Amino acid sequence: MRKIFEHILIPYNGCAGSKKAFKKSIELTKLTKSKITIFTCLEERSTFGLFKTKTNKQEFERAHKLVIQEHAKLEKYAKQYDVSTHSKIVKSNMASHAILEFVEKHNIDLIVMGMKKRVGYEKHYPSTIENVLKNFQGSILILN
Repeated sequence: MRKIFEHILIPYNGCAGSKKAFKKSIELTKLTKSKITIFTCLEERSTFGLFKTKTNKQEFERAHKLVIQEHAKLEKYAKQYDVSTHSKIVKSNMASHAILEFVEKHNIDLIVMGMKKRVGYEKHYPSTIENVLKNFQGSILILN
């Protein structure tokens, strides 16, 4: 019997929605025996959009270490359910582009994403979920 989903991607940013998506992916993986990849994009910011300073680099390194710690917690949680995970951390100014690029290169069958509540001005700009939804040809599970 062929697996329904071979490889599941969880774009993870630490918000409640992405944590919910991760937990749902663990449940799915137990049923489908799929491979899970936790994917986090870190934005490397420049000062005034012109150049990178030592402070910017230090902030990025601090954020990178925090993401590594968070991924370790997620992997530990997954092991409790006999699910192995892989993690990937990338630098990107546009998370949706990084996700779509990764999806193409790694034959992802399913993307599981969690939404966060958008407030104020955020409602007027396209979200990462919207961009991925418009441009991914495979299956997407969006949790609210």
